[in-house]
Order: sequence, then structure tokens, then C-alpha cells
Amino acid sequence: MVASSRTAVVAAVFGNGALAILKFVAFWVSGSGSLFAEAVHSLADTANQGLLWAGVHRSGRPADGRFHYGYGAEQFLFALLAAVGIFVLGCGVTVYHGIHSLLHPGSLEIGWLSFAVLGISFILDGVVLFTAVQAVNRQRGSKSIAAFLRSTTDPSLVAVLYEDLVATLGVLVALACIGLAHWTGDMRWDGVGSVLIGLMMGWIAIKLGLMNRRLLLGHALSAERESEVRTFLEEQPSIEAVQRLRTRVIATGQFKLQADLDFDGSEIGRGMSGWVRERLPQSTETDSATLENFSAAVGEEAARRIALEVDRIERELKTRFPELKFMDLEAD
Repeated sequence: MVASSRTAVVAAVFGNGALAILKFVAFWVSGSGSLFAEAVHSLADTANQGLLWAGVHRSGRPADGRFHYGYGAEQFLFALLAAVGIFVLGCGVTVYHGIHSLLHPGSLEIGWLSFAVLGISFILDGVVLFTAVQAVNRQRGSKSIAAFLRSTTDPSLVAVLYEDLVATLGVLVALACIGLAHWTGDMRWDGVGSVLIGLMMGWIAIKLGLMNRRLLLGHALSAERESEVRTFLEEQPSIEAVQRLRTRVIATGQFKLQADLDFDGSEIGRGMSGWVRERLPQSTETDSATLENFSAAVGEEAARRIALEVDRIERELKTRFPELKFMDLEAD
């Protein structure tokens, strides 16, 4: 999962970096507000995807003495910072420039360069978007793309997908508005394009911000998946009841499970019958010390068997539910 995110993010960084340079050159030549909005959009995407790459890289560090569950949540933090960057740099600056162009429309030098840059941008944004869609398809399995985006814990991949979807649509908006300004002679169309592109970036920023809020707060497994975990535990002969089950996301594709379990003492005891038979004192006049030692041995053996049963259950849980990275099963 992390490898897919890294590939999509790196492709986005280089693609959007090249586009930002091209669009700023075209804006400098034409003075178009829509091209300025597109240039700022690509610059914001480049900076934000740089943050996403840093998050993916830093989240891969192993657990240590300070952070026992690892650094996986750093990816959520950097993705949230990227969302804030999109809102401030992308949406804020672009909408401001668009409103200024609407109130004070200026002259435009629209030529072949503007349309050529937009055409190249559409192709490159499309390639980056295609890379992100491929990464999503590798992860989503049988889920629809919409269902995957609602449930995934990979914010970097979602950010790249949304940003480049809006970037591709933004090129079409810029092309339409620049064309209208050129054909009608009304330069306010160019400002309209700038505002529309900025609002699209603002929508994406809010959507990504809410997603990363959910991840940082540590949302639970899906209700369906959590029900499967509960059913598995309740089917174990050694477990009488599952009193409480809690899960939370701790990294991309990784969850922590905590469950309070009522173990069936009679089931554990039946499993010890052979052990007890071998060690049961035979004399009817056994002294108190012998009985005390035997009772202590029985208690210790029962505790050992419960621990072994917990280890077995955890191994099977990890096999059936690989997203459960850490487990805390407690006897209630």
C-alpha cells in the first residue's frame, strides 16, 4: 500500500512541478487570470505533494522506545498540512486574484502559447491522474472507487487522486474561460475561470481536511469488518462472551484491536484434565502443604493455558485480518 502511494506521489511531484513552470511562463506572456490560477494550482499541488511524500517517507520508520506503535500516523499529519496548503495557497490566492480580475478587468495577450500550455497541461495532468487511478485499482479489490475512497486509510493516495482530478478539470475550465474571453472580448470571463478553479481547490482542501481529521482521531474498523472480528472471537470454544471490542486506525492500512473477553473456565479446565490426572495427589491423607503446592500448580497451569490460548487467537486473527497490527486481548 505504501509503495503504491509513493509511486503516485512521486509522479505527481515531478508532473506538477513541470506544469507550474510552463503555466507561469504562459501567464507572464498572456496576463491571463485563469492561467495564473492554473499556475498557482500546479505550484500548490507540487508543494503539497512534496509534503505527502515526506509523510509517506517518515511514516515508514519502525517503532522505537518513544513511539511503541511506530510513526505511521505522521502520514496523516503531513496530509492534513497539505490540505491546509491547498486551501490557503491554492484556493485563497486564486479566488482573490479572480475577484480582482472581475472588479478590474485588464487586457489579455491570448495567443497560441496559452492554448499550447493548457493542452500540454491536460495531457500531463491526465497521465498523473491515470497513475493515481491505477494505484487505487490495485488497492480497492472488489470495492467501487467511491466505496474505496470513503473507507481507505491512505490519505496520500486520495490526495493525489483528488488533486489531479481537479487539476485536469481546472485545465478545461481555464481553456473554456480563456476562449470565451478571447471570442467575446469580455475579460471578466478570465476572472470567472480563476474563481471557479479556486473554489474547486477549496472543495478538495475541505474534503481532504475532514478525511485526515477522521484518521488523526483514530476511527474504528468498518462496521462490517468489526462484526467479522467479533463473530470470529465468539466462535472460539474457549471464549464465553466478548464484553467489549474496540478498534482504531494507527497507520495506513493498520489498526489496533482491544477486546475484553470472558473465557470459559470449564473449557480451559477440561483441557487440563490429563495434566491434573497425572499430578493429582493419590493419598487421602495428603498434608496441607502438598495440597497447597498442588493448588498453586493448577492455578499456574491454568494461567499458562489461557496465555497460550490468547497467543493462538491472536495468530489466527492476524492471519484472517492482516490489518490488525496490534492486539490487546484481556480476560474480563
